[in-house]
Amino acid sequence: MPKLDAKSLAHDMLNAAKPLLQGHWKAVGPYAESEMQKLAVTALQIEVGQMNGSLTSAQAQILLKMQANASQSVLTAVETVGMIAAQDAINAALDVLRDALNKAVGVAFL
Repeated sequence: MPKLDAKSLAHDMLNAAKPLLQGHWKAVGPYAESEMQKLAVTALQIEVGQMNGSLTSAQAQILLKMQANASQSVLTAVETVGMIAAQDAINAALDVLRDALNKAVGVAFL
């Protein structure tokens, strides 16, 4: 049984990213919410894959990096959000995700 709650994790990541996007929130908010949900689901997939042995640490890191890059691209595509603001927001969200995921699987592999 997974320990992560994707909805709660997405909420926590959004709270970490929102202050970094505050000046652009009206334009980027709906996209940020969607991307945090995608990242949270990816974390849940990683947790399950680690628990059942179907996903190595290297594969988990690649999977997370791919989703983080996709999420950053979406945020950057919003006209008013610059590359640095999008990267800072994704990094803040990933810090929350890593803490939660490492606790869920019991090792610090991310």
